[in-house]
Amino acid sequence: MADETDDPDIAASRLEAALERIAQRAAAPAAEPVPTPLPSAEISDRLDSLIDRLRGALAGKAG
Repeated sequence: MADETDDPDIAASRLEAALERIAQRAAAPAAEPVPTPLPSAEISDRLDSLIDRLRGALAGKAG
């Protein structure tokens, strides 16, 4: 996992790319079932955590 000292612009680009991949996979029909899908709540919590980290990094850059 990326460490907390990453440049906010780089982190934002990586997050944007990851979210784009998630959106593409969600829109595509499933080729085969996922063996052990993560619960929606866990996915949501993990994304919220990433968003909070990004906001903190961007706030630190602006200040």
